[in-house]
Amino acid sequence: MSLPLERLQARFAAALIDSALAPSIAEFAEPDPRMTDRLALYRANVHAAWGKALANAYPVVRALVGKEFFSALAHAYGHAHPSISGDLNCFGAQFSAFIQGFPHTRSLPYLGDIAALEWCVHRAHYAMDSAGIRHEWITSLAPGNLLGARFALHPACRWTESTYPVASIWLAHQSGSPVPLPTQLDRHEVALVVRPRWRVGVLVSSAGEIAALKHLRVGFDVECAIGVALEVEPSFDFPRALVRWLDHAILADIHSGTSGVACAST
Repeated sequence: MSLPLERLQARFAAALIDSALAPSIAEFAEPDPRMTDRLALYRANVHAAWGKALANAYPVVRALVGKEFFSALAHAYGHAHPSISGDLNCFGAQFSAFIQGFPHTRSLPYLGDIAALEWCVHRAHYAMDSAGIRHEWITSLAPGNLLGARFALHPACRWTESTYPVASIWLAHQSGSPVPLPTQLDRHEVALVVRPRWRVGVLVSSAGEIAALKHLRVGFDVECAIGVALEVEPSFDFPRALVRWLDHAILADIHSGTSGVACAST
């Protein structure tokens, strides 16, 4: 008696991940001594695809742990979190959390946070595009109009923070980078991911800058964003931050009208 197609496909998919499950589909196929070998070939291709997908998304993690260890890590991750999407670019979404709980990476406590940053970079590659606000437009505004402006952020813009210097580690691994590897790991760092002119980059950020960007993203005006940033980081330099936001296309649009989120002190 044949299984419904969905159940047979599910068993086949499970057998591709775990060789111990191969006998579960044998009774539903024509007797063929080569079936086990053919399944093994398929299984090897699946494992290779896991490794390639994760190496594409996490090149710095791979560089830090080495090719062989990364291959084993990808294999373990694939068994724990099999892909449920037809797009392998989504496969590594839980890799950072997996690394943080993986016994064999405990000697590298910063590795999970590096992976979290690399996932931000990876997703930034595939984010929608948006034209950045031009310097000339900003300089044409009266100070009061600038303070009352409400900006949207570029869809690729995202951030992550860590008790380790993750942005500096990432930057040190980029081709031609003048940034050296940090000599001290006990240093908090905030990484800001940007994508000016379709090229993804990482900036070392601060709590004040991220507080301002968070408030801009949800609809607060510039004056409120500055106030919140100064509460978090009294030395926050808005003019300098604004130039940086324009240079890196972080401010992608201007909200028209006067409606917006009412500002409140944090």
